[in-house]
Amino acid sequence: MAKKGHARKRKPLPEPEHTLLATVKSVTLSYYVGNHGDGVSDEAITDVLCDIVAMAPNMPEHLGREVTCLLMCSREYSRVDDPDEERWPRIGKGQPVPERPFLLNMRLGKNGGLFSAYLPEAAYWALQADLKSGRLKYIQARFTKPRHGHSNLTSIYFSETPPAEP
Repeated sequence: MAKKGHARKRKPLPEPEHTLLATVKSVTLSYYVGNHGDGVSDEAITDVLCDIVAMAPNMPEHLGREVTCLLMCSREYSRVDDPDEERWPRIGKGQPVPERPFLLNMRLGKNGGLFSAYLPEAAYWALQADLKSGRLKYIQARFTKPRHGHSNLTSIYFSETPPAEP
């Protein structure tokens, strides 16, 4: 009897990342604070409205469309009395949430696009100030191949000048 050889199935190669380059048009800020459970939390949000100027691989249906970059920062305050706090209310020190960057997703559609990330507090406020002042003019976002207009965001790069390649 001849032995049957079992061919191994090879994993497909990962698809190359997609890249979007956008120019900043406007920056708006919002702030939310509210009670929840046994504490208080707040969230700062910066909406960066941009125009898509380049994409790789080329996706001409999205060029010239608007895309919004949402940058967020959040803190939680417990209601537990803080012995170091001298004034009322003694709700304790705020804890940043999360302490490390957290990239969310990329959405591209007929009406434009959206991508978002939670940032550590110091990075958020520094970027927000540079975007609001007009110093940072370009945003480059990298993401996985979109499926039905949705994909995972893999990186965001902010700059004063356009990057060498889109």
